[in-house]
Amino acid sequence: MASQVEHLDNSMVKVTVEVSQEDFKSALEQAFRKNAKRFTIPGFRKGKAPMKLVTNYYGEGILYDDAIDIAIQPAYDKALTELEIKPFSQADMQIEEIGSDKGMTFNCTFAIKPEVKLGDYKGVVAYKPDAIVDEDLIDKEIERAREQVSRLIPVTDRAVEDGDTVIIDYSGSKDGELFEGGQAENYELVIGSKSFIPGFEEKLIGHKSGDEFDIDLTFPEKYHSEDLAGQDVVFSIKIHEIKVRELPELDDDFVKDVTEDCDTVEEYRDSIKKRLTESREKYANDTFKGNAVNEAVKNAEVDIPHVVIHEEMNRMYEDQARQMQMQGFSMEQYLEMLGLEKQSVMAQLHRPAEQKVKTGLVLDAIYETENLEITDEAREKQLQKIADMYGMQFEDLKKNFESDAAREMLDSDLKKELTMDWIVENAEATDIEPEPEVAEHVHEHGDGCDCGHDHNHDHDHDHENELDTADEIDEE
Repeated sequence: MASQVEHLDNSMVKVTVEVSQEDFKSALEQAFRKNAKRFTIPGFRKGKAPMKLVTNYYGEGILYDDAIDIAIQPAYDKALTELEIKPFSQADMQIEEIGSDKGMTFNCTFAIKPEVKLGDYKGVVAYKPDAIVDEDLIDKEIERAREQVSRLIPVTDRAVEDGDTVIIDYSGSKDGELFEGGQAENYELVIGSKSFIPGFEEKLIGHKSGDEFDIDLTFPEKYHSEDLAGQDVVFSIKIHEIKVRELPELDDDFVKDVTEDCDTVEEYRDSIKKRLTESREKYANDTFKGNAVNEAVKNAEVDIPHVVIHEEMNRMYEDQARQMQMQGFSMEQYLEMLGLEKQSVMAQLHRPAEQKVKTGLVLDAIYETENLEITDEAREKQLQKIADMYGMQFEDLKKNFESDAAREMLDSDLKKELTMDWIVENAEATDIEPEPEVAEHVHEHGDGCDCGHDHNHDHDHDHENELDTADEIDEE
């Protein structure tokens, strides 16, 4: 068997592999033994005809599919070993020549790992938010806790005020005709929540329980329903009930009701401050880490093969599909609900897929350049982390990572973590927040409600030398 490689543009290669006549005949014989019982030849019991008669009767091509499956992977693996090439993408396989009289020749086109030209990655300057927890934050957290255990108390001696909760019927009409979605009964509305179009909630203030009245409004020029955008309408309102939210007193009794570890307000405030500080410090560190890595990646240059990006896009799409399936939806149902096509979703995945692949390549390059090394202690620590996450015994989990493939997978994750930690250790923090990037919106859609609500509010590419043999084969 002979093999040769041709280097193409954009880190793509074309490997041509020859399977000898002898080896391909052997593959044909194996294919025949696998399928012998399927063949019926006149004068022979089913499955008893010799291979020569079967191929003469049906044509040799009837065995090609299975023969290719038998012969191609060993030949491909051997060629990669001889040429010392490791694929960075799935291979696109094409049969060039095939037959028992000449063997088989096929070529495989795939990406190899592209070269990375590192820029500045040591001492990058990256934004890190502060982790300060002031008294206002503690007060807001306490107010949230009080609201969670608060209760709504009916009000009968005054009119509606800002912040009240009202129970109302409403019915909207345009030019004397009711419009779809503009009616509701016993609707609970918080005044000041801005959940309705401007003016609606404000015009309820000053009215009392039992009042029935009309309010004139104009829908915003930019509204999700074109039929109502900028249109004058009338809402007929009936107020059934006015309620005010009553918050519990902030005292030691309240603290004992909402916590198990604190007995006094002072202890409660200290507990909240500690929790918020830990949370904000983690957020600040994670943000700094992400920003520092992004800076190192941004400063590097790498020409990523298109096929690699597209494979990552497909993986991301399939991951999203699995997540939707866990929530009880198929991806098709999800896209239909949003009014989207798969093609538009895939297009939006191009940039994040490219960034993910580039990040992995740059981290690998830094790891090698800085001669970083994964220690056994780091492996043990990572395995313990996984065991704790999934509630497994450490020793049982460790046995699952004894194979070379499992260990390589573990080391791949550790390599990225180790490199990111190294970047962070050598980075410089700044409190100057960068300008936010303008997000590209995949779609805009309303929810079909015309009730007056305001609606304007890192991948390992080790493909283990697998071939994609799904292409059609032209049989002679």
